[in-house]
Amino acid sequence: MESFWLCDDCLSATAYEDYSMLSLFYTTDEIEKRIAGLPHGLVRLIPISADFDPETGRGIRTFSPLRCNGCDSHLHGQRHRFTRL
Repeated sequence: MESFWLCDDCLSATAYEDYSMLSLFYTTDEIEKRIAGLPHGLVRLIPISADFDPETGRGIRTFSPLRCNGCDSHLHGQRHRFTRL
């Protein structure tokens, strides 16, 4: 199975369809652009399944330089592992 890593923004969009955390980091105009771009990057990865455990930390990189495979963000930050089904 192929694994890939998603940033917190893509995680929230994928798992919960929740974009509210974007307001903590972006301006209103940037939020609209970010929301418009997230689904397009994630659609190419479907079908996916979460492959991380928040209790043990398995499959989570707390501060990673890896780019997000969903939105292609190169910003360092937390990444969660997903697997293509």
